[in-house]
Amino acid sequence: MNHGALLRKQSNDDQELVLEIGRDYASSRLEEQDKVMLAFAEKLTFNHTEMDRDDIESLKAVGFSDENILDIIASVAYRNFSNRLNIAIGLDEDVTEGDQDLLNIAKSGHSMSMV
Repeated sequence: MNHGALLRKQSNDDQELVLEIGRDYASSRLEEQDKVMLAFAEKLTFNHTEMDRDDIESLKAVGFSDENILDIIASVAYRNFSNRLNIAIGLDEDVTEGDQDLLNIAKSGHSMSMV
């Protein structure tokens, strides 16, 4: 399931909320905790060299535990890794994720197209 489908499912197919989040999650109807988490994920993805202790503290301030924070960091890191890998080997971003997909490509002898 791709992220758009997952968001629609999690929002009970609330199309307006999905559009709000896509336009500007910070001013959407999301809970404050979700907004802080998304801001953290965005900064880690696009401005990771600017990360500091305050970013972790902002997550704690809205109720995330150390375990939650580690899960958030691991999830963001995995998505960044996965997206860059898929781009590099030419996989469509809507392809179902998982080791099996890469294994099937490798077994088929399919050449990887570079973008």
